[in-house]
Amino acid sequence: MERHSNLAAQQLAFTMKRLYLRGLISGIGGNASVRLSSDRILITPSGYFKGGIAKGELVEVTLEGKIIRGKTPSSELQTHLIAYRKRRDISAVVHGHPPTAVALITSGFELKAVTPEHAAAVHKLQVVDFATPGKEGANAVSKVLETCDVVGIKNHGFFAFAKTLHDAASKIEVLEESAKIYIAMMQLGSVSILSDEQVAKIRAQYKKE
Repeated sequence: MERHSNLAAQQLAFTMKRLYLRGLISGIGGNASVRLSSDRILITPSGYFKGGIAKGELVEVTLEGKIIRGKTPSSELQTHLIAYRKRRDISAVVHGHPPTAVALITSGFELKAVTPEHAAAVHKLQVVDFATPGKEGANAVSKVLETCDVVGIKNHGFFAFAKTLHDAASKIEVLEESAKIYIAMMQLGSVSILSDEQVAKIRAQYKKE
């Protein structure tokens, strides 16, 4: 268990640094967590520089919200806890603020797949109106999280759910990449998204690899 916890801590700290270096979170924004067992998770702390979190600064919490180890968990803890309670199939939750993607959904654009990576990584994106981070935000996300693998919150960011931190973080990355491509296409005067048939073919191919 201890070895598993140490590996999870390393991966969680690396994930936050990865998102920070890619400009997908700010120094004080964003959070992530990973499931340690059926009733415990490891989550990023509140108030720490997200680009340089150390393993020892992470917080271990039960699914009921009791702190086992560490100081103050992320202010988005309730959203993470609801996700793990409702989705037994996931082991990682990543919350990022990809600026271009946030701008698109906030402005009312539907961010559909424009690249093979997007089609393969993001199967269903649900968008909800802005809700204050914390309990209100958790309630908004909880209404749709069982029907998708990413939830976008207008004027805020995205929550991605997956079996691994790498997969969850990748969803945030490809959404930002697609958003930039989408805007570039709009500036050029023609927007082309992948068809449902193309998306299905891509996902089938990725499953084989």
